[in-house]
Amino acid sequence: MQNTFINLGIIITYILLFVAVLSALLFPLIQTFSNLKAAKSGLIGVGAILVVFIISFLISPAETGPFYDKFGISPTLSKAIGGGLFATYLFFIGAAVSIIYAQVAKFFR
Repeated sequence: MQNTFINLGIIITYILLFVAVLSALLFPLIQTFSNLKAAKSGLIGVGAILVVFIISFLISPAETGPFYDKFGISPTLSKAIGGGLFATYLFFIGAAVSIIYAQVAKFFR
């Protein structure tokens, strides 16, 4: 009897999790497409992030070697990993520069 309640609780939890994930994905999309003028700046930001990731992926090398072979990393996966690292470095540098710029601009006001 106790296992039945536990199984029922787990099933209800999975259903509620599915509903929460679905609503978390659908409602922002509905809001975005219902008012595109208000979402324009957010879409530009998402587009800029995608451009950085695409450029990072394109310029990263597809290196392979014994280390990569040991872990089964293909040249495409190596390129994706390198692109992700390069994009992370670019975002970190951008954040640091924006913080420094904000502090310097505040100092001169």
